[in-house]
Amino acid sequence: MEKNRVFDLDAGFLDDELLAAQMRLLVGLVGTDRGRSAGDRMPAGWQGHEDALTLRLNQLMGEMTLRGQAVPGQVAVTGEAILWPPLDPVALAEETRFITARAEAGHRGRIRMPRNDHELWATYKYSLLARNRQAYHSFGRRVAARAVPLDALWLALVNASRVTPPEGGIRNALQHMWGYVSDHSGLSPQVDDLDALAADVQQLALQHEVSYLLNSTALGELRAWL
Repeated sequence: MEKNRVFDLDAGFLDDELLAAQMRLLVGLVGTDRGRSAGDRMPAGWQGHEDALTLRLNQLMGEMTLRGQAVPGQVAVTGEAILWPPLDPVALAEETRFITARAEAGHRGRIRMPRNDHELWATYKYSLLARNRQAYHSFGRRVAARAVPLDALWLALVNASRVTPPEGGIRNALQHMWGYVSDHSGLSPQVDDLDALAADVQQLALQHEVSYLLNSTALGELRAWL
């Protein structure tokens, strides 16, 4: 895997060593003067997508914070639409193989690598729900019917997780997730402060080792959008 590779897989899949390396890489790239090019240090295909890199950095730091690691403060993201480079299916398949091999060697992230389409869907489902309820139900039915090849499902779900989720969608997903920890929570799921709700779900999922949530991309990535 090339040294300056920016991973497309959710930060939750990365082990601590990879997380730290990705953060160092992106801090260097995002820290470059926006009016100047990062030159040879900018990974292929990411020129002009600095805002996406900034969001990716915030997601990485959010994942590290979730794991109790110290990080710099989040970087401000543009108020404009975030444009991502095209997702390369070959590169994504390389990433999944690479992360799987590291996990098998004992270098595991928070999220276990899915072994089949049902595990993959369970991992990304709340990230999709936060973005499009109709797509969430449609994909759920198709996965139940075994109608989506695994490689195609990976591509679709990673692409979907790049879409900016609306506030109402984030709230809906967090309320569904809160249901797994509601017996331990003193917070109402109707609370106005979405970041507080997300923090409550994260804390209680970790404290009570709620496996379903700990293996969810939404547990980490949604807070970067708040």
